[in-house]
Amino acid sequence: MCRERRKRGEFDVPLRRRPRRGRSGRDGGAGYWEPAAYWLLYVVALAAVPLHWRSENHALAVLCGAAVLFSVRMITRTYGRGGS
Repeated sequence: MCRERRKRGEFDVPLRRRPRRGRSGRDGGAGYWEPAAYWLLYVVALAAVPLHWRSENHALAVLCGAAVLFSVRMITRTYGRGGS
């Protein structure tokens, strides 16, 4: 019934498709897995900071600390724009 009405031109508004969740290329959104990746980076890097510091590898401890700050920034940006 709906197809028949559409063929006759009774629908003035074009039908839109719902955006697919989990796709970051076409809709420009963050995607479904992007926030999870930032959370994983946060957890792993946060645990690595004291581990490297105690083993006196201060350069890697600082690098992991920078990764923690980067992941926190990206998490807040992802959730700030309406991510899941």
